[in-house]
Amino acid sequence: MVTARQTAFSSVDKQFLSERIAESKAIIESALKEAHGPLIIQFSGGRDSVAMVGLVSEVTKHFACGYMVSGIEFHQAVDFASKMARKLEIPLLFSYPGDHLGGFFDRLEKLRTFPTVRSTWCQRDLKVRPQAKMLHKLFGKQPLYKLVGVRKWESNRRKVLYPLDRTISADTNVAGDFLVYPMLNWTDSDVVNYLESTGLPTSQLYRKYGVSGCYWCPFYQPSIYRRILAGEPKLLDRFIEAEETYGPSVSNFIYLRDIKAQLVGDACSKGGTI
Repeated sequence: MVTARQTAFSSVDKQFLSERIAESKAIIESALKEAHGPLIIQFSGGRDSVAMVGLVSEVTKHFACGYMVSGIEFHQAVDFASKMARKLEIPLLFSYPGDHLGGFFDRLEKLRTFPTVRSTWCQRDLKVRPQAKMLHKLFGKQPLYKLVGVRKWESNRRKVLYPLDRTISADTNVAGDFLVYPMLNWTDSDVVNYLESTGLPTSQLYRKYGVSGCYWCPFYQPSIYRRILAGEPKLLDRFIEAEETYGPSVSNFIYLRDIKAQLVGDACSKGGTI
């Protein structure tokens, strides 16, 4: 996973960022013209969604932020999102997996397999569909335009999945709704420089773990779990226990228990503990 780095905000960076902002605003304005209700920002408190709030605020005030609680996110992530929403005086709408089919381990027991990069049922069942129920209960059956901070430069997989000319597309998980990608062409440097130039906050979780949001994800590599386990050794114990029944939960058939055992071994060899 690519992590954004602080870059020098040179004149070249400013020129590129200016072009990105103009492009993004045009996409937001197009979605605003098509939407009958408020735009919905998919807000996680991560860098990209924070930047999205800044961008949309420059175009319109007719929007709301939707936070999809997964039940497996860092508690600091929800705290950060809530504090930011209060500070910026923006509406923040929470959805919960319990309002749909239940939490992560309820679904794991039913489906008998961990989510993978090819089958992200956690995203569908814990986030997207519970949110859809909540939003359409609030706004009715009208099509909703949901702004997502996906950027194709985050991975080679995303470069294939998200063509540059497809900035508004039908939501395949929620019939009638649309997904909007205003930041599709942004780089890590663009995001960092935009946040720096606008003074928008960044979650401390990035500094500590390199990620923000969920503490378990099918897209995480072992290095991320090592950082998480080093900081909060017991946080993933329920996943480690579930691996005894459902197999390895980390990509490339790696067990969390082995990652943790290696950390414990390394700490002991240095005369410490995790």
